Amino acid sequence: MKRRLKRAFGVDVQGTFARSLVVLDKSFLQGVTAQELRFYVKHGWIFGVTEILQYEHFRKWDRWRFANLVKLKAIEKHIVLLPGIGEMFRAESKKRKPASQVLRIKGIVLTDKLIPGRPFFELDEGTKKIATERTVELEKRLDILIDVWTDFKKIPEFDGAKSEDMAAIVRAKSLQIRDDHDDMRGFYKRHRHRSQPPAKLIDEEWTFFRWIQVQLLAGLDFFASHGLGAPFNRENLFHGLLDLDYLIVALVVGGLASREQQMLERFSLLRPDGLILK
Repeated sequence: MKRRLKRAFGVDVQGTFARSLVVLDKSFLQGVTAQELRFYVKHGWIFGVTEILQYEHFRKWDRWRFANLVKLKAIEKHIVLLPGIGEMFRAESKKRKPASQVLRIKGIVLTDKLIPGRPFFELDEGTKKIATERTVELEKRLDILIDVWTDFKKIPEFDGAKSEDMAAIVRAKSLQIRDDHDDMRGFYKRHRHRSQPPAKLIDEEWTFFRWIQVQLLAGLDFFASHGLGAPFNRENLFHGLLDLDYLIVALVVGGLASREQQMLERFSLLRPDGLILK
């Protein structure tokens, strides 16, 4: 296992005097108070906001999501905007280098409408349109996910496996997903578009590599729970896809702030050297 990157997206994230950059997910933001967030940033934590966190709040805007963003406004100077998955893929395809080495974080300025004490407000039409366009993009990525998962029907270990044996099979396959880089490259190669980096280039520092790992691990969990013949429920899979976006970015960064148990378990498995805030 390689050592954790010292820099990701232009930020020092490792070392005695380094700041602790973690990807913030919805479950963590929902579960903490503004006062707790101020405590964390006072002690050196930096929260990375992803496109998917913004999307999850804007696609179904309500008072609960409004309250979450009010909490973020309280630590506005200590949050950064991380590149989106699509941007990372494009950078790696063009530069033939890990996205974390060529892209940079950005600052965030939240609207003054989120200052504590201000009333709830409705989103403007421009923001609603962006959320709708993002939904279309995610639906296309869901199609790719389902295509990847169909390969699980070819896993010989699942054929005729008894229910009492599934836990051991899943554990062994999970470790293979983490440790067998050649196998991951082989899987990536079968699904790779010609514009994407060659399989021989990618490893755990690349977004494409983490994307394959995360999709396979999630597919393994799905079929272990529901069986190989289980139908795909698009609505449920769509929600799962959002969680995978958080996880991919967190693996690239090397830090995660979450209170979702499955998310934490997957991150710990694939990034045992990573930072966790929960």
